[in-house]
Amino acid sequence: MADEDKNKIDTVEKLSFLISDMVDKKMKEDEFVKLGTLKELVRDEMKDVVSDELKDAFEEQIKKLELLPGQNKDIKAGDDELKGLSKTGNYGFFAEYAKDVYLAGMSGAEPSAKFDVWQGNVKAYNKVLKTAGTPSLEVGDPGQGGYLVPEEFSASLLERGFTNSNFASRCTTVPMQTNSIGMPFQEDFTHTSYLHGAMMAYWKSELALKVATKPKFGKITLTLQKLILLVYSSDELLEDSVVSMEPLLKKKAGDVFQWKIDESIIRGSGAGQPLGILGCPALVTQGKETGQVADTIVYNNIIKMWSRMHPRNLANAVWVANSNTFPQIATMTIVVGTGGAPVYLPANGASGAPFGTLMGKPIIFTEHATTLGSLGDIMLVDFSEYLLGRKRGAGGGIQYAKSIHVQFLYDQTAFRFVTRLDGEPWWPAVFTPFRGDTQSPYVTLQARD
Repeated sequence: MADEDKNKIDTVEKLSFLISDMVDKKMKEDEFVKLGTLKELVRDEMKDVVSDELKDAFEEQIKKLELLPGQNKDIKAGDDELKGLSKTGNYGFFAEYAKDVYLAGMSGAEPSAKFDVWQGNVKAYNKVLKTAGTPSLEVGDPGQGGYLVPEEFSASLLERGFTNSNFASRCTTVPMQTNSIGMPFQEDFTHTSYLHGAMMAYWKSELALKVATKPKFGKITLTLQKLILLVYSSDELLEDSVVSMEPLLKKKAGDVFQWKIDESIIRGSGAGQPLGILGCPALVTQGKETGQVADTIVYNNIIKMWSRMHPRNLANAVWVANSNTFPQIATMTIVVGTGGAPVYLPANGASGAPFGTLMGKPIIFTEHATTLGSLGDIMLVDFSEYLLGRKRGAGGGIQYAKSIHVQFLYDQTAFRFVTRLDGEPWWPAVFTPFRGDTQSPYVTLQARD
């Protein structure tokens, strides 16, 4: 076999997978594309990698693209017809679509014609593109209440959860096209013997023997997990006020995503959910002061936590604390001679607004931090060293379904949203400097209970 033939597509399964993935991405990117343009794009990009034995099968796969849903159902599929899935399903706003989902599950009720067209397009789209192992769009069984949300609306719900988040928006986002991805890191977690994992420079005299070293690398593996939420809406609201339901659904869905994502970044167990900072092996715990009273935070705690943050991470670091730590922070003092002076009091005293920073870094008060006196009640964190993986491309976004049965006795309809993501601290170990105490981008205070 010639070398140029070794890397060619040689099975129908691979061929179907690559064509469907290419078409899926193109139509998600452009929403609608001309059929002729689409077919030529596929042909041009793949003609040189398809084996001679699959040429006929290749042309058959391209011909199937004529069956994809188009904008105009009265026009026979042809080179000039636009093909693809509408990102809005031809709906003007999300609540209009949500009401149709509600009506589809009601006995004797009928959703609008837009709903039937959208569901028909999705089924046609899947029938053409979906093959074994293909990660294209999937629609749930309508009989079980599962319906695909048009992409533009589904994306807005999750984006609200990320952009309004205290922590997720600060993390390093990793777009994931596949279920699992490895993110590399350099093993530079000790300088006691080597630099940058296994590298070291040596002072040598002329003609002396040189010592060879090389860097070492590792990887953090992110595996997508499901995040599921339920939003309830009264039947009266669905029936009488579609417009009012729009902000309700978006706000509730976004707020719940925000809360759960932030919680997992701080406290996630890593089992079926992201691994949180408090559970990671790179967490540095600064010891309490000798004889320190329970449920207190003193100024020495703060300056010593600061010293344990890796110097290169100080620029992005923020404080994370439970709200019930504020009385301790606000009354901290520094010893001066036989007395003391407040370290957090504004220049104009209690008449002014309290500071929003500590050591020049923002303080984020949150219920995700542990209660006062426990490990994790106050932390100093550089969230850019936390990897947050989000499903992108085919299969990304939010899966959506509804049920009238969960809260039937209360005349409420449940809307379920499912998305996939994962997260983990980028540092797998604390850093041991050549001289001094261990350091990390994640620092907390020992329990004082």
